[in-house]
Formats: sequence, structure tokens, C-alpha cells
Amino acid sequence: MDLSLFVSILAWFVAAFVSGLCGIGAAAIATAIQITVMPVQTVVLVSCLTGLSVGLVMSLRYFRYCRWKTAMLMFGGTIPGSLLGLFILQYAPAHILEIFVGIMLIFCTAGMALFKNVSLLRESTAASIVVGMIGGMLGTCVNIDGPVVAIYGLQAGWQPLIFLGTTSIYFLLRILVTCTMQASAGLYTTEILHYVFFCVPFVVLGILLSMPVVKRVNAETFRKVVQAVIVLAGILCLGRAIL
Repeated sequence: MDLSLFVSILAWFVAAFVSGLCGIGAAAIATAIQITVMPVQTVVLVSCLTGLSVGLVMSLRYFRYCRWKTAMLMFGGTIPGSLLGLFILQYAPAHILEIFVGIMLIFCTAGMALFKNVSLLRESTAASIVVGMIGGMLGTCVNIDGPVVAIYGLQAGWQPLIFLGTTSIYFLLRILVTCTMQASAGLYTTEILHYVFFCVPFVVLGILLSMPVVKRVNAETFRKVVQAVIVLAGILCLGRAIL
């Protein structure tokens, strides 16, 4: 087993476990780890396709708590956002994507921390569509839409189970759109599928292991740890792109 495959498997196991506890962060954590040993375009494609398994398992567990209207409005905004994200992914130079990923990791994490207890955004039709557009764009080009949707959910005051249910359904639908667009563009090579084939079982394992733990562990502590890891990864990502 080569280093990049081992790192990918480890990254997705850890990311899935933490996502099972916190409801967000799978793609951001996995991307942050994988990008240290793999090209950014490859990381994004592997993350998008592997993320399907995260979305599916989480949706099956929490779909009954979903705010369906909000999830569908966000999904509607995802379509145009994903088209823009696909264009960026195909034509942006690798170092530009790395800089973009680094900036998004740092600022989205900072936003989640700063605005967690400040009500600046109310749940509405327009806000849901705009969040969906931004999420679709970021999810398609860098596969990091979680922080944007998380900020919206926290600002809207969703209770934990509603948060998990609504974000899980939205992420699953968004990833389905993204993967369809990327596949139609011929971006999924044998190499990409090879990574995904080995990562998916560990994703499922990570989420399943998190379920009994979530009742006994303070998820807020995990959120803080995840935020710290993502910020550090963003700094490393920027350093790699600049140097």
C-alpha cells in the first residue's frame, strides 16, 4: 500500500468519525490531510465521490429530523452554484485552488467560531437559496461546503437533531449533483476510483463507531478540536501554494 492511499484511508476514517459526532467536517478534515500528499485536483475528486457514503449513512440515520423545505431550497441553489464550481475546478491552476482552499478553511472556521452565538442571519427562502448556491460552488470546486451551511444552521438556531437531519439531506443531494457533473465531464479516472474503493469501507466504519460515542462525549469539544485542525491545515495549504 502506497503512502497516499494509506493517508487517504486514515483521513477518511478520522473525518467520518468526527463528522458522526459533530454533523459536519468530513470533507474539510479529509481534504486537509490528503492535500499534504496528493495533488489538490485529485483530492477534491476523491473527496466528492467518497463523500457520497458519508451523506448516505448520515441521511439514513437523521432524515426524520430534516427541515425539508429549507433543504430543498438550498438544493435548488446548488444547481447553478455547482456549474460555476465545475468550471473553476477544470480551469483553475493547482496553486490557485490550493490558495483558495487554504483561505476558505481558515475563514469559514473562524466564521463558525465567531458567529456561533450571534444571530445575524434568519432562516428564509432567499437565504436558503443563496447558501445553496455558495455551497454548490464550493462543494464542486474544493468539496468544502460544510462550514457555510453550518454557519447558516447555527445562525438559524436549529436544534442539534434538526441540524443533523437538514444538513445530512442537503449534503447528500448536493454531492449527488456534484458527482454527476464531474462524472459527465469525464473527471473520474481509474486512479480516483481506486482511492474511493478503499476509503468507503472505512468511512462507514468511522460513522458507525461514532454513534455509541456521541451520547457520552461532549460534541462541542470535538468541534473546537476540528476547528483548530482545519485552521492549521489551511495555513499549511497556503504555505504549500506560496512556497
